[in-house]
Order: sequence, then structure tokens, then C-alpha cells
Amino acid sequence: MARVFLIGAGPLPGSNPDSLGFAQLRTRWFLQALSAKHEVCVVLLQGCEQPVGEHATVDPAEGDWIARLSGQLEAFAPDVVVSAAPYDTARAAAMCAGERPLWVDVPGDPFAEAQAKASHTGDSVAYREMRAAYGPALARADAFSGISEAQRHALVGQLGILGRLEGAPIELDWVFSLPAVYDFGDLLEADVRTREPKTPLTVALSGGYNTWLDGEGLLEGLHRAMGRADVRVVSTGGAIEGHHGDTYRSFQEQACSGPHADRFTFHGWVPHHEVPLCLETAHVGISLDRPGFEPELGTRTRLLFFVHQGMEVITTLGCDLCREMEHLVHGVPSGDPEALARVLVELYEQGQDGRATQAAREHLLDRYTLDSVMAPLLQWVENPARVAAVDDPTASLGEELARVRAELAAVHATPTWKASGILKRSAQQLGRIRGGD
Repeated sequence: MARVFLIGAGPLPGSNPDSLGFAQLRTRWFLQALSAKHEVCVVLLQGCEQPVGEHATVDPAEGDWIARLSGQLEAFAPDVVVSAAPYDTARAAAMCAGERPLWVDVPGDPFAEAQAKASHTGDSVAYREMRAAYGPALARADAFSGISEAQRHALVGQLGILGRLEGAPIELDWVFSLPAVYDFGDLLEADVRTREPKTPLTVALSGGYNTWLDGEGLLEGLHRAMGRADVRVVSTGGAIEGHHGDTYRSFQEQACSGPHADRFTFHGWVPHHEVPLCLETAHVGISLDRPGFEPELGTRTRLLFFVHQGMEVITTLGCDLCREMEHLVHGVPSGDPEALARVLVELYEQGQDGRATQAAREHLLDRYTLDSVMAPLLQWVENPARVAAVDDPTASLGEELARVRAELAAVHATPTWKASGILKRSAQQLGRIRGGD
């Protein structure tokens, strides 16, 4: 049995957070797998306003968060260090691990995600943020996990550019694909949905409306289908705070002002345990991607979720998972709203007997269980190997970011700043009173 220090993203599903994303689910999967065989100390990175469960937490917005995390790591004295979930967890693990064997999770290609964001904003801020987040980890970690086989190949290329391959034994396996697990915390599988032909068809949209979701094509396809059949939409999730909100805001505004506004229901982000209740009338879930490299290198956890909740799935076929399940889902081309409309109208007219969903569920239960997906991680923890590190090309960026955060935290703690906050809130309240809010 090894002593494992796990750095992940919180809050976890068991605390029933107001919004739950892939990062928290990913952390849960790692924690479950590791805890079954090893002694694990987990620290969750999350904001101070989020619910706290049984595990220790650190807020990355605080100036001393790396020092606090390092102190907890040293107090536990682990044999190995593991990060789960994207972004800050990877950088923190690389900065805290010291000379201990280190596994870093990179679940989704960071630079493909930066490209998707840049296509909305037109700038390179996301790229620089990804370099700062992953530079220390790519230069230091001894093993890596991606989210798909395609992303694993991209990750090997990135390590090659940094010169990491030359220092690694040629026979060593140290870059792995750990796909999404067919597991959604303590949510139970829902009954498989059935529907008679030409009865109302309800579509589910769920999760973050991220930078690679085709909001325009989705809305156009839905409107076309609604003009030909009784199609309705229920949505949970929405804008992703601190990352991207334009796709959700635009989709919601146009849906609510369009010709079929009465057929859309928007719940927004709801507590984890309430999501199945909001979607209990839905028959089919949709996952529609824009063009780009992210759909090719990533995965679609929402596809697993729709099947878990008893629905058939309509999806573009960019990622490994979707192509693998092409015969079990309704595939549509990217950028083709008419194809989406045709599939919806066909489903409306034909009805659903549940067999397609049941077949998809059996496939996922066979291939994407916790034990099968996490097997490479558990094998590595039992026999970790070190791989020669290289100088971190983004070390200065990380150090500068940490310095700025520390300075901001110090400013926010001053009496002057607190007083100015009170004055600002008072002015805002006065404005609302005058405006009749």
C-alpha cells in the first residue's frame, strides 16, 4: 500500500454543489480508484464560497495557496503525488511534489481548448494561461494521463518538443489515456425513456455551454425541427463562470425571443442532485460541436450522462468516444443544422422503444467502468518510475502569476480596500433604489 497525495478539484458530488462540472467528477474517479487500494490524502482546489465536505480545501485565489498546499503535502509525507482534473491542479502538483514521483492528469488538450476560446475572443490570452498552467507539469511529471487516445498522441508530441522523450527509457510506458468513467457520483441510473410515435419529443441540453459547443447551429437545427414537429427543449447548466458565457447568453436570448420561445425551459445551474429531476421528461440529449481540434482530441462526458439518464443521444462524431459509439447514437455532421433537424423529426415520427439507449448503456458498462479505466494509474502507483525532467520554459510566467496573486490578496486584506468595497456596494444599492429595482 502506497501513501498518495492527491490534488483535485472540488467540491465533489457528495456535497451536492450548486454546479458540478467535469473537473469534480474526474477528481471523484481518481479518489475512488486510489482509495480502494492505497492510503490517500486529498486536497481539493475550490473557492472559499463553495461547500466543504470531509476533505481539506485550498482556494487558488489566495496568495499563499501554493505554500499551504506544500505544507499539507509535507505533513502527509507521501510516496507519490497525483493530480486529477485540469489546470491549477497540474501546476500545483508540479510545484509541490519535490523529488517524489509525480503523475499529472491532462484531461483535454489545453492548446486545442485555447484555440476554441480564441475563436470567440480573437486574442491569445487563453494560450498564455494554458502555458502557465501546464508548463511546470509538462517539464517535470513522471507520468501523464490524457482523456482520449487521440489526446495521448498530442501529449507525446508536446513532451517531445520539450525534450522529455530523450530522457525517458524507450521501453517505459508513462503517457496514458484514461477516458471518462461511466459514473456520476451518487446519481442513480434513470429508467430508459420510451415514447409513442408523433407524441411530444423533449430534448435535453446539459452542462457548460463551452467554447466548442455550436450554439448557433444547435438553435437553428432546433428551430427548424420545431417548425415541423412537436419538439421541446429543457436545459440545465449554462455559462461557465470565469471562462466563457457568450454562447449560453446568446443561445438563451435568441431562444426566448424566437418563434418557439414557449417550447424552451431554462433551469440554469442547479444543485447536482436536482439535475435528474429537471431532465426527467427528456427523451434525447444533444451534443453539438463546432469545428476545431478540441472535439478531435477531447471527449464528451455529457454523452455518457445522457445515456446514464435513460436518453438516446444526437451528437457530432469528432472525438474517439463518439466515433466508437457511432452505431449506438444518432450522428450528425458539424455545421449542419438541417441534419440535426431531420434526425429530430425522424425521432418524433418514429417514437422510441428504449432499445437504442439500452444498447448504449451496456456498451458503456462494459468498457468504461472505474476499474478498467483507472488500471494504468493503479499500476503506476504500485511501481512508479522517475523520468528525467527538463527546465520549465514557463517558470517565469508561473512565478509572476503567483507574485501578482499574493500582492492582490494583500491589497484585498487592507482596511482601505474593505472600506472601498463597502462604499461601492452602498452606491450600487442606491442606484438600484433610484432605478426601481
